[in-house]
Amino acid sequence: MSVLFLEESSGRSTVFDFAGLSVSEDIRRWLAAAVARQITARSSVKRLQTARSLVDAARHFAVVLSQHPVPAQCPADIVGDHFAAFRRRYEHLKPRTVAGYVETLRRLLHEDDRLSPSARQGLAAIRVRGMSRRETTRQTYTDAQWQVIMTALRREVRTARDRIYGARRLLADYRAGDLPAGSEHLLLGELLDGFDRTGQLPRKANTCGTPEVARCGGLVTVAGMLCLSPHELAAFALLLVTLTGQNYGTIATWPAAHFRPDGGLTEDGVALVEACKPRRGPEHEHMIVALEDLLTVDDPEHRWSRSPLRVYQLLLNLTGMARRHAGTDKLFAGRLAKTTAAATSPWITTLRIQHGQRWAEARGFPTVAAAEPGGTPVVSARCLRLTAIERRRRPVAHTATTMRDIYLMPHPVVQDQSRTVIAAALEAEVTKARDHFRVPVFTQAFVDLARRDPRAAADQAGVEPDQLAGMVGGAQDTVLASCRDHRDSPYDPAGTVCSASFLTCLDCSNARALPRQLPIQMAAIDALQDLRRHTPPTLWARRYGPRLQQLHDIINAFQPAEIDHARRAITAQHRQRISDLLEGRWDLQ
Repeated sequence: MSVLFLEESSGRSTVFDFAGLSVSEDIRRWLAAAVARQITARSSVKRLQTARSLVDAARHFAVVLSQHPVPAQCPADIVGDHFAAFRRRYEHLKPRTVAGYVETLRRLLHEDDRLSPSARQGLAAIRVRGMSRRETTRQTYTDAQWQVIMTALRREVRTARDRIYGARRLLADYRAGDLPAGSEHLLLGELLDGFDRTGQLPRKANTCGTPEVARCGGLVTVAGMLCLSPHELAAFALLLVTLTGQNYGTIATWPAAHFRPDGGLTEDGVALVEACKPRRGPEHEHMIVALEDLLTVDDPEHRWSRSPLRVYQLLLNLTGMARRHAGTDKLFAGRLAKTTAAATSPWITTLRIQHGQRWAEARGFPTVAAAEPGGTPVVSARCLRLTAIERRRRPVAHTATTMRDIYLMPHPVVQDQSRTVIAAALEAEVTKARDHFRVPVFTQAFVDLARRDPRAAADQAGVEPDQLAGMVGGAQDTVLASCRDHRDSPYDPAGTVCSASFLTCLDCSNARALPRQLPIQMAAIDALQDLRRHTPPTLWARRYGPRLQQLHDIINAFQPAEIDHARRAITAQHRQRISDLLEGRWDLQ
């Protein structure tokens, strides 16, 4: 009972055997079928490491089933406690490691129709406190940290470019016969010529370089004059991550072939590269990446390292010789310093994330365990991509919803910016609402104008002269304001008397405030503030908070001297009227 997995990128095949699991035959077949469903050609599992993690989860779960006091002879016998026991099996490990095991098992058995509904609920209910992969805070770099990493990457790429370009000029001079006879440059040119044509350097019987090679620096030095090292290839990949926002793994598999819509006839333009991102699923894993060159900076040295197209073209140029001798059509090709038991060929055709980690360590960047707050940042391809997406604010190989919910929303800086934007929008709406329901205030100067020239004052206030006369004279007073027309209420049909509570007059478009009402309005403010101490906060904020704000808006329209005079004019009758209003006695009249 086994499952065959074929890795697309390398062509390696692996057989996973389930016959040795210490569970029943039915469960062994069930677990093997679950793994087989996950690693089909139509699934998103394309790498051997991912397939192995699924198989390991199945094997570990089989051990849990065999040791659990509740026996399980078939998938229908599995209960939620079996999954809880799987969680407890890794109690001694770090939370993030435990979360990885749990999520892998959940992925393997997701919506398995042979599990009972209660068992599926038990699997979904497993939680690793404070540390799920999706709940882990994804950190991005500050501007200062970003600049430190970008400077190191550009320096690495620039050094490699200058070294290879210099060696090519020397090789061209040698082939043109321009080097002086007997010089060190002539010897080095001869070695570079042979290396460029054959991919090999002269060696002695013990595989060490000949004395001529040793005089020029040794095998590693001479070969590195025309080829990129693993560290330099990793620097190129990380730089492209920062410029495009693509995944490191996706960039590492880019081909050397591309399409130029302009035919390559213009200096600026776009190169279209076919890429593959298996995690998007079989229908969407193949995609076209557009590498643009939209910079307008005149300085070429400043421009090339900030243009995705120019970095791609430079890498394509520098890896040409390694690609020719390695027989590969991939963009990332270089040469190892020496062969090993694991790497029998000196030519690099596969770039992995470990190359980026080794480059960072070699350039003095700390590991996660050794990092210090406020010190040199840790170089992480994931964090570089997150930062690039945050800066671009455009989806990269994912939907706009994924960018918003997964990449941007969890970030503290984005959350702070979102709070600021939302707060400003809410404040604007509150201001708009207050302006809409703010009671117009007739100042003392306006009242004097109304007595001298009623027609001009009525035109200025937008009311009829007889209505203005009634408000100024006090015939149309309510408890807290004056009413323009109590038979034109927004709460009742036109022509009928308003039946709304006097406390809601402050919300009505008919309300107007006059100077003589200032004392009772200030008495209402005092009563509302006293009431706050004896009323549940939520109830007070909903029922009386808006009224207090409206009254403050009214008194703020008057001068401080008028306010002080009105406060001294508050009488016991004013306070009694406000008490009757708040207790509802006015609404019963």
